[in-house]
Amino acid sequence: MQDAFFTNEKGKVMDVSGNKDNENQNIHAWNKHGGLNQQWDIIYADEYPDEPKKGELNEFFGLYV
Repeated sequence: MQDAFFTNEKGKVMDVSGNKDNENQNIHAWNKHGGLNQQWDIIYADEYPDEPKKGELNEFFGLYV
């Protein structure tokens, strides 16, 4: 990984298709332009907080489940 980009052996980076932040959006390799749809964060599953249960506040979204 280079910075916040996943780069393959041909210099292409992992890119969210259509520059949209939607569920089930396709991912492909694309020329690097530095957009938000090409920047990634690694979140380790053992460090990720548990999902809130029904009736609890989801602090990430600020909504109750």
